[in-house]
Amino acid sequence: MKLSALYFTLFSLISVVMLSSTALAQSQSMEAVDRNINPVSLEEALKAAAREEKKILIDVYAEWCPYCQRMHSNVYTSEEVLKAISEYFIWVKINVESPSPVSYFGTEMTESQFASALENESVPTTYFLNSEGAIIGSQPGFIETEVFAALLTFVGSDAYLEQSFQEYTGRR
Repeated sequence: MKLSALYFTLFSLISVVMLSSTALAQSQSMEAVDRNINPVSLEEALKAAAREEKKILIDVYAEWCPYCQRMHSNVYTSEEVLKAISEYFIWVKINVESPSPVSYFGTEMTESQFASALENESVPTTYFLNSEGAIIGSQPGFIETEVFAALLTFVGSDAYLEQSFQEYTGRR
């Protein structure tokens, strides 16, 4: 009787240790991803993209926009989106109403002027630039997490060069 209680206690202790170490490893993994994907300035992104051979992800938003807020609180915080950004992109956030300065290859302007230069018509809109800073494409509107993660991988991996997004995702 005492032996079975000892086995039960030992099993419980081992289970707790294993679960704790798994949770810690996942937490440390996410912290590493988080450190790698914080938004940076446009100028920093242009330098880093060329150096790291990554694309640039430009998140054009407005503070008052509820869909932008949902993208930032629900989509950009998901692990699969963060991993895709970390692997393929340098992330830049541009506020369509901000007077904050940005530099695009030596041309100084405000974030608002840069959004206009992109011919941005709505928020949120996601722009994809290659590592040289040229626009590859854009996608306006709120995008659900699963679709956004797939889109990031589709563009980031250059799959867009060989197939449509529908083919890539297996949707018809």
